[in-house]
Amino acid sequence: MVVCHCNAVSDHEIRAAVAAGACDAEGLAASCNAGTRCGGCRPVVDAILSETTVTIATAA
Repeated sequence: MVVCHCNAVSDHEIRAAVAAGACDAEGLAASCNAGTRCGGCRPVVDAILSETTVTIATAA
């Protein structure tokens, strides 16, 4: 599903960026440009980041 419509960034791309080391919104912005234009997707981006970070931390 496309999360960031301005930059056409999907939830899969966001999860891949987190798996590659992005640990906050700024890291995601640098790696996949999610949330860098209008900011309308930031709540969803932050939710995916939180969910994915908890999953990775729990798995480790």
